[in-house]
Amino acid sequence: MNQTHLVLYGHFGRGNLGNDSSLEALLSSIRRYQPSAAVTCVCTGPQVIAERYGINTLPVDITETKQEYKPDGRLSGTARWAANRISDEMDFWLSRTRWFRTVDQFIVVGTGALDDMAVRPWNAPYDLFKWCQAAKLAGTRLVFLSVGAGPIRHWLSRAMMLRALRLADYRSYRDQASLEYVRGVGFDTSGDQVYPDLVFGLPHIANTPRLPAAARPQSVGLGVIGYYGWLHEPNTGEPLYLAYVAKLKEFVGWLLDQNYSVRLLTGDLPVDQRPVDDILQFARQSGQPGWPERVIAEPIADVEGLFEQIAQTDIVVAARFHNVVCSLMLGRPVVSIGYHEKNEALLAEMGLQAYCQHIEHFSVEELIRQFQSLASDLSPASQRIEHKCAEYRERLEAQYRTLLLPESSEALVH
Repeated sequence: MNQTHLVLYGHFGRGNLGNDSSLEALLSSIRRYQPSAAVTCVCTGPQVIAERYGINTLPVDITETKQEYKPDGRLSGTARWAANRISDEMDFWLSRTRWFRTVDQFIVVGTGALDDMAVRPWNAPYDLFKWCQAAKLAGTRLVFLSVGAGPIRHWLSRAMMLRALRLADYRSYRDQASLEYVRGVGFDTSGDQVYPDLVFGLPHIANTPRLPAAARPQSVGLGVIGYYGWLHEPNTGEPLYLAYVAKLKEFVGWLLDQNYSVRLLTGDLPVDQRPVDDILQFARQSGQPGWPERVIAEPIADVEGLFEQIAQTDIVVAARFHNVVCSLMLGRPVVSIGYHEKNEALLAEMGLQAYCQHIEHFSVEELIRQFQSLASDLSPASQRIEHKCAEYRERLEAQYRTLLLPESSEALVH
């Protein structure tokens, strides 16, 4: 009997804890349901993922292993670069299509796989399209697993990403908003499914402390982000960043005046290091006794470290989606100041729809009001959240059984 070969695809190994924890969640389920399967991960940080999880890896970008592109750190001329690129593209379509004949399933793993934040059409959208197309040319089953979708603002990015999605034998989205987005741009979602974000299925959370029954929170987790707008352009997005951090400083000052401690949470270093440094400097230069000691910023290198930090808080205010997800998994009520509808969709399912604002135009006065309201409902909110998270884990297990059990995998339909 041939060994099952699963190939997992995504932007892993580059420091984004939410992305990497999505991969980790799927890997843990593969090891439970198909322990003898061979696993290859096609990702943006192949060396990191190979070392961390002990699996085979390949780079998403075929030029990463082509040293001749950059002798002495420079391109060797536009003409030579173009010729090499064309040659390598042809090699990709021939060699990878042959390689995919050894693969049983090609799985696009969770994350915001179907948006074009901070990317151009010829980068992530084209990469997704060509890997999916090569898999289908070889007859490999293609799966989009609990992915996030939208917005995809560039027409060419949208065309390539939706083409890749259309090729799939099985599609599920991590929230109803994602499904409705692709339906709204004319995609046929008949037979598609909605399941929770994969991170809700991480197995080791059961051993992490939950929210204590406290009448009033003492420690506030503040999830920060280096935000420069949808395209993530630091030059043109600098005013957005400065406005965001100025509001955070005002909110932190209010929290410290109220005798809370503030624990800074990150999700993608080094991207998030700047707001950490700015808030620490604000506390040090405030001249207020005790402020610097009550703003805590400990290094967070992986998702386990993120959970450890969240476990030392009572309530969380966060921007990054997976800061929100991980906080909810530990029963922490959350106020979201996110940049994407995914935060709002998730909190609505948790009964926390009243505690959302958009990062580009949130009001500190409203944030304080939301915080005070949620803090007064701490224990009941935590109980509701934990009940919902248990439901999410059960639903994810049902999806894994469909995807990974041999007797069930044939039920995957287009």
